[in-house]
Amino acid sequence: MITSQQPVVLTSSSVEAGSEEAVAANVSVVDAMHAALLHLEEMSPAAVRSYYVDFYLSQALEGGFAQYVFTAGDRAETDTLIREGMAGMGAAAHLDLFNRTVEAYDSLSDEDAVHYLDGTPDERGDIPDGVLRMEELDGEFEELLERENITALNAAWLCRQADLLVLDDEEVGAYIQHLAARIPDLEERRARVVADLLADAFID
Repeated sequence: MITSQQPVVLTSSSVEAGSEEAVAANVSVVDAMHAALLHLEEMSPAAVRSYYVDFYLSQALEGGFAQYVFTAGDRAETDTLIREGMAGMGAAAHLDLFNRTVEAYDSLSDEDAVHYLDGTPDERGDIPDGVLRMEELDGEFEELLERENITALNAAWLCRQADLLVLDDEEVGAYIQHLAARIPDLEERRARVVADLLADAFID
């Protein structure tokens, strides 16, 4: 659960440029905060939810809901953040479709889920009904984008946050480093990152 009171941070250039730029700026800021070892619960709740809505959009555009499943990791948390973000920004139709798609995917048998994720028919060369339903929902997602511009809704939501902090591009890095310097266990986090990297290198 995100309890931070941190503001949404956008760059002045992105706010002036348009919706896609504003959403992309938020993504960049959240990524930079993560690289500085801030945890999600230490970031702006709206910024994190906006980030994951855009993550879902990017994955679904690239390869449908299957692509999202492949890359989302722990969907229990990610699905919740996406739902909360869509609700917050007023993307009601996308939220409804997301819920229906999650329900349909989670109801697939293990075998059908494999066929859907791999894009392969079953052993008889048929496409299972559950997989056909997922493909229909993927098509519905593409059609919905024409009617409900989720990127525009996302950007407008970010920009109307009461605590929005707009910084010049060159000020963002210093701001994030200031936040990182206030992390009480920063050295422990750095040590864990190094240990994880060494472990991964050993496994490889």
